[in-house]
Amino acid sequence: MSLSSTIRMIFTALIKPKQHISIQEIPTGRVIDIGGGGEGVIAQAGGARVVAIDKRSSEIYEARDKARDVPWVVADAAALPFAGHSFDNATAFFSCMYMPGDLQEKVFSETRRVLKEGGQFWIWDAHMALKGKVFAIRLKVDSPAMHTINTIYGVKAKSQSAAGLCSLLRQAGFEPQLIADRKHWFLIEAK
Repeated sequence: MSLSSTIRMIFTALIKPKQHISIQEIPTGRVIDIGGGGEGVIAQAGGARVVAIDKRSSEIYEARDKARDVPWVVADAAALPFAGHSFDNATAFFSCMYMPGDLQEKVFSETRRVLKEGGQFWIWDAHMALKGKVFAIRLKVDSPAMHTINTIYGVKAKSQSAAGLCSLLRQAGFEPQLIADRKHWFLIEAK
């Protein structure tokens, strides 16, 4: 992203109200966190039972000091290096926004492959419309298991909705349920 795009992204985030997300729980058992680098939110909330993957080693490097007991794995979520049925559940915290639609479909199918029967996939992400050149969202995230995190996530502008992700989840063999649908973000729990 160019310097001017980065500046626009930060400005866009700062003029919008900060979104508060309180994570009271994450799925039980062994959890794979898709795109878990950067802030490492799910790793911090879930601790050692979370396996956090990110395809960028720089994102893992940034996050691993925030949750030292978590296994951090550099991996492409479209081709996970785990056997089928290896995890009880999965999460993705503001990771889908960084994936083009065709990649989201592959990631959802691959996530389904590594989940045990009856596993759940929880996705927190942003509503986005193709307005302007960049999209940004400012978050305050808290959980009983971690310190409050204040952060900004930003990407090149694209269209993304809870309904669109639910459709891709169904194609991958999940049954999604929209749990929280806020003005700027949503939470989907899919089985």
